[in-house]
Amino acid sequence: MKFKTIIRDSILFPGGFVKWSLCKYDFIFIKSDEVVEVGFNRTDAKLSGETAGLFQCSYGPFSIRAASNRSVRIKGITFSCGMILHKNFFTTDFDQAPFLAMLQESAPLEACRSGILKAMENFNLPQQQQGNRERIDPRLIQLNRYIRTNYTAPITLQDLADFVGVHPTYLSNTYSKVFKISPIFYVNQLRMNAAKELLIQSDKSINEIAHTVGYNSVSQFSLIFKRFHSKTPSAFRRESMESRETD
Repeated sequence: MKFKTIIRDSILFPGGFVKWSLCKYDFIFIKSDEVVEVGFNRTDAKLSGETAGLFQCSYGPFSIRAASNRSVRIKGITFSCGMILHKNFFTTDFDQAPFLAMLQESAPLEACRSGILKAMENFNLPQQQQGNRERIDPRLIQLNRYIRTNYTAPITLQDLADFVGVHPTYLSNTYSKVFKISPIFYVNQLRMNAAKELLIQSDKSINEIAHTVGYNSVSQFSLIFKRFHSKTPSAFRRESMESRETD
């Protein structure tokens, strides 16, 4: 996950309009104290003063217009996390707490990052598509359960394909089409979240943590961790400790 912009207190006057340019597949969390109209991916949405919104931008600018006759205070966070959700993704049904804690600086950065990642994980699970559940191959649902139970074991794409009885290429293409990420990405995502918790809460060495979450190679673990979190496991642990010491 990579945070790009934090907007702690931007003011729009009545009828005011602001436009932001985001990279493709960036997410943006928005919270305002009055009604605003949001334009993204060439569609429109409205947020009330009590509602926060989470959007993913696929193309075009992201705009906000003050829709009340009073000035509007806007807070926001833009970030990327390697997820590609369905077209025009927008929701108000999610855990806002880690986003607000980050904006209010009421919790350490790594705790906020961990909370936001957990909130984002919910959009990649089969429950996200309960309305279309009958369209999903039940083997994929069984596979996700298998991955969540066994991700700390040495799992390969071939192992996962054997579990559901299909060719690895077919599995990768079908799984990615349904869940918007590859099955191995999901395995690594779960491992990285577990590794973060161990780096923060335990005294285990990097080597021990790598093996605990399913990697035989420390170098591979460090490479994937940096790909997910833009820093090495050692740097992550050091910054987490420094953050706790300053609180």
